[in-house]
Amino acid sequence: MRKITLSIILSLCAFVGIQAQSADCQQQKKAQPIQMILDSDFGSSTDDLFALMMLHHYIDDGLVDLKGIIVDREGDKNAGIVDIFNNYYGHPDIPVGLERNGVKNPRCFIPYNGICDLKDAQGNPLFKRTLDTKKLPDGYKLYRRLLSKAEDNSIVIVAIGFATTLSQLFESGGDEYSNLSGLELFKQKVKAVYIQSGRFEAGDSLSGYNMRAASKQSAIFYSKLPEKVDLIMSPSNIGDKMNYLPQDVVADLSYTDWNPIKAVYTNYTCDTGQRMWDTNCLVQAVLGDNAYHLSPRGWVTFIDKGEMSEMLFKPDPNGNARYQMPGDSYFFMDKLMDIRRHNRINKYPSRYTIEAPQPTLLNADATAWAKPRTQLLIDKYLATAGNKLDPDEFRQVFQPIGYYGGNVTAYRDAEKMVVDELYTVMLDRAARAGKNTMTIITGAPASGKSTAARKLNLKNEGLVYDAALSGGTQRLENVIQRAKAKGLDKITVMLVYNDILTCFKNSINRGQNTNRFCTIDYMYQSFEDNKGKIEWLQKQHPEITIIPVTCEGNNGPVKVSVEDAKKWDYDVSEEEVNQMLSVLLDVVNSGELWEQQLPSLVGDLSSIPNLSSRNKKLAEEINKRVEELLHNYRN
Repeated sequence: MRKITLSIILSLCAFVGIQAQSADCQQQKKAQPIQMILDSDFGSSTDDLFALMMLHHYIDDGLVDLKGIIVDREGDKNAGIVDIFNNYYGHPDIPVGLERNGVKNPRCFIPYNGICDLKDAQGNPLFKRTLDTKKLPDGYKLYRRLLSKAEDNSIVIVAIGFATTLSQLFESGGDEYSNLSGLELFKQKVKAVYIQSGRFEAGDSLSGYNMRAASKQSAIFYSKLPEKVDLIMSPSNIGDKMNYLPQDVVADLSYTDWNPIKAVYTNYTCDTGQRMWDTNCLVQAVLGDNAYHLSPRGWVTFIDKGEMSEMLFKPDPNGNARYQMPGDSYFFMDKLMDIRRHNRINKYPSRYTIEAPQPTLLNADATAWAKPRTQLLIDKYLATAGNKLDPDEFRQVFQPIGYYGGNVTAYRDAEKMVVDELYTVMLDRAARAGKNTMTIITGAPASGKSTAARKLNLKNEGLVYDAALSGGTQRLENVIQRAKAKGLDKITVMLVYNDILTCFKNSINRGQNTNRFCTIDYMYQSFEDNKGKIEWLQKQHPEITIIPVTCEGNNGPVKVSVEDAKKWDYDVSEEEVNQMLSVLLDVVNSGELWEQQLPSLVGDLSSIPNLSSRNKKLAEEINKRVEELLHNYRN
């Protein structure tokens, strides 16, 4: 009897659960998607792209019925960006309008509309396009067409760009779409505007970049905005706390070979102070007021002062305006992680991964692992590379397969294979940007090349190649010829010098932090390789500018004349070898190196050229001490 009763109870519970789920589903089905128009200044800051990416996911989830997209920054390619995204995310039929009478030559932080010109290996456009952007309607005309067809009080506008197109709409008269003026049409059809504007912090009433850049149009929009239309503002200080680092963007897209956001972050330098400002307007418009902390209601006034334009907020329970307010650090992290979650959703996954730890792979196995992942590895490096190619920094991409700095030789072949392709990609990127300059920074290992590069501003160069380029002049010649073939024909070679003992000490200090050491025999050979390099450059490439820089004794960088640089001493004396061996013995005896660091730093002392009897004795002492330490470590 108890079993029967229990069965009946369980059945009733299951029935009630099913009924509850059914009711929830019915309620979800009854919820109508938000009828939305997106108005954005594509073509400069990347937060617009993340907003558009998330919007396509909201469409897929049935949360948004996107009526159209207004591109309020002039330029056919800016509309082309939208066309690429609409096709990539599976919604190619969304109407697009383009501003043609907007802000003239506004500041462009990242000229990423160039991805419209990217080609695949066969020379075809990398991303599918379906629109003829020259035939797109003017933005305000598309507004009029869409609003004329909409039900009253039904449209939500997410405005994350300039107010240019909205101001033109407000001042437009009746046309083929409606007899109503633009302002009347807006008042009748729009229920809310979510706009990225203002700051509203103590002592800071600036209106935000977008509003200031189009201050006259912004003044029209705010002065004529109908009082019955809700205005929800996302001030700049909200997005300021949401820093989606370029390396994180590319890591989140490491599962795909083909993505427009990834194309932007790997073809352009995006480490320009970008923050996720625009996504906050979209998220609140879709997910509702509970997603943000909001101010009380009030009225907002725009004061046109050009670049110093202000927005003032006056609380009033009858006002139509509210603004998002900052939360705690968890709040901002949560919003950023939501963007990252969306960014990881992709229909086109790669067959390979480069982020997850793999079994340790060395030498030929490392090269075999890298070959099918070449583009993914290049993309990861480009996310933070800027205009600098540094093979030592690039080698960090091999960490998932066991690279730790001290086992450089096991990854040399894999590095050379991928860096060879990376160099081509970076040359192409510089050429597309209209750059024809390159600076090659070379010299002995740990001589101060990176320090020289930082102190001598090279940010405007098409490409900076920072490498020791050991092995005589053959590698340097290859780098020069490939640059010229791509149109980078204004080449500067910056030769950096330091004395060998200081270089060796620098490499030890660096290695204790990065595990990347230089052995004495490698340092010796690198000095041999630099002999006569200036004379060779003058003879073979008189068109190249030579900038000699000395960091001798770590006192630099200091530019010197070419004639003075020819006096640099690259001969390694017996005394200098003795000094390096003495330093090495002191470091070994210090006990500060761990097991794997010892052989990485010491290397094969017997391969040091022309060892004198006293230096052989010192080398034997070091080897004996290393054997003792390794024995102790292992036992």
